[in-house]
Amino acid sequence: MKSIACCLVVVLSVSVVLICGESRQWGRRVSGDRLLNYAVVVNNSLPVPEKSSVYRYLPAAGAFRPPNITAIYARDNIPAGRGGYAGIVSGGVNQSNVTLKLTSQPYQRFNFTIEVYGK
Repeated sequence: MKSIACCLVVVLSVSVVLICGESRQWGRRVSGDRLLNYAVVVNNSLPVPEKSSVYRYLPAAGAFRPPNITAIYARDNIPAGRGGYAGIVSGGVNQSNVTLKLTSQPYQRFNFTIEVYGK
């Protein structure tokens, strides 16, 4: 019985590590928020030391009152933490725009799903 419990703990621990990615969240969705932008950013190019990409959300040109960003989600879609990292370069929560830099781990690819919410 003790060995079964130990095996179960080990299997669950390994599965949690394999599922865990480098997803990031800034801000929090609240009642009344709407999805401002949705994007999937993928880089599967040749193996180089580091791949990076810039994602920008800008409100529509000429908007009278651009929406205020309340939450940004950058979900890493590659399992086992081999994907990449996301960081805010400019703008962000409580602003009307955001610029994210997406960077891969050395000699790896990345695949992010980005969601921007606001009101």
